[in-house]
Amino acid sequence: MEDMGKPWSEMTPAERMTDRIAKNREIDQRVSQKILSDPKRKPSEVTSRSKAVKNVLDKFQEIKKTQGVDAAAEFVRKKKA
Repeated sequence: MEDMGKPWSEMTPAERMTDRIAKNREIDQRVSQKILSDPKRKPSEVTSRSKAVKNVLDKFQEIKKTQGVDAAAEFVRKKKA
């Protein structure tokens, strides 16, 4: 990745997009390294959490499609509680 060296306000839209993508990739890489290097976490624990998150996301999308955004938002609020 090349550091743009410009303030965000001086970047063109294409430069902003490139900068944002590069920063997101750095974040993804750091998170991946942390997960792999975390000795307390077992791979099965990570897998089961990932499946649970995917299941909730699938349910959210299903509710949004069938009942609308408001119902899906209510589903999220109930899950957080």
